[in-house]
Amino acid sequence: MKHVTLDRSSIFLILIILFIAACVGFLLLRLRADSLDEALKNDRILNIAFVVERGGKPAATEIFLYYPMNQRGALLDVPAETGLILKSLNRVDRIEALYDPQNPKAYIEEVSRLVGAPLPFHIILRESGLIELVDLLDGLSLFIPNPVDARGPSGRVLLPSGSVTLDGSKVAAFSSWSDPEAPELERVERRQRLLQALLKRVGERRDYVLSPEVFPEISRRMRTNIESDALYRLFERIADLDVDRLVTQRITGNYRSMDGATLLFPHYDGSLVKDIVKQTLNALVNADSFAVADKVFTIEILNGTTVRGLAGKTAEIFQSFGYEVGSVDNAETQDLARTVIYDRYSNGEAARTIGNVIRCKNVVPGDGGRPESFADFTIVLGRDFNGRFCDE
Repeated sequence: MKHVTLDRSSIFLILIILFIAACVGFLLLRLRADSLDEALKNDRILNIAFVVERGGKPAATEIFLYYPMNQRGALLDVPAETGLILKSLNRVDRIEALYDPQNPKAYIEEVSRLVGAPLPFHIILRESGLIELVDLLDGLSLFIPNPVDARGPSGRVLLPSGSVTLDGSKVAAFSSWSDPEAPELERVERRQRLLQALLKRVGERRDYVLSPEVFPEISRRMRTNIESDALYRLFERIADLDVDRLVTQRITGNYRSMDGATLLFPHYDGSLVKDIVKQTLNALVNADSFAVADKVFTIEILNGTTVRGLAGKTAEIFQSFGYEVGSVDNAETQDLARTVIYDRYSNGEAARTIGNVIRCKNVVPGDGGRPESFADFTIVLGRDFNGRFCDE
């Protein structure tokens, strides 16, 4: 067997290549840190992907859009079963098929394309890291409407009801278990409530979290592409987040079964998701829009056309944007030419914001002939509405 020998020139060349590779890696890391610092110094919106990983797969992915200047933020839930054409795999599959726990780059890039916004930063928590992090923070405060005694993926799940503080293992049970009979909206809310509680706890225990003894232990339980000093500065800002006014949004679509797997295909080939993110980013820097968002407005949607199911599909659009749809029904007439938004309580700015979702400017005061309704706004869909927007 021949032995491979290297002369001095070859060894020197290898050392140069390794040195260059190390320098490139350092510069890339430095650029990420610099881009975060630049965003913080110039009061730009931060787009961060938070991923909770379980069994090597993304159990929860939340897009956190945060504007530190006014401490306002929003969350968009990206379900693991979101169905897309994955070009790199040359097939239609769940988005989680791209996830590699050793290198999440392809997954984050696909999520970025889905939402139509760059995601330069990500923070990943394995379930074991989540448990340890929660215990470091002395638990998370969560509201559980009903007690739970059921079998979950990892065994029996016991959760008390009411406003409770859960330790790490209970939080893991809370995040991993869900009632199979519950609607998808409830599962989304559970994932988002968990991240909300975590962000709120960071703010409540700011001094403790940012202490030189504790923060290294917190950051050690995360995998991120943010350099440690920049991560510390990020958490300084996150501690200021107004969590109680955090806007929560979700992806809606149609569920289909393909090759034995259930996939969620976003409405309008994903354009609705991009609209949600675009409007949210605009609203984050607009004080008036967020003054509107501070209030919870209820909408009822009536179908004034002969298109079956139009009101129900429109309700899903508004729910995607975080609005509460109280009721869906047919209007008294099914031959309405123009869509109308009835503003029952003269909330003009809110009415215009609602109208922007479907590009409807026809806002009039009144109850639309429905005095018995408790909704703040009644939307009556007309023939000018194409299922997504009102035609000019």
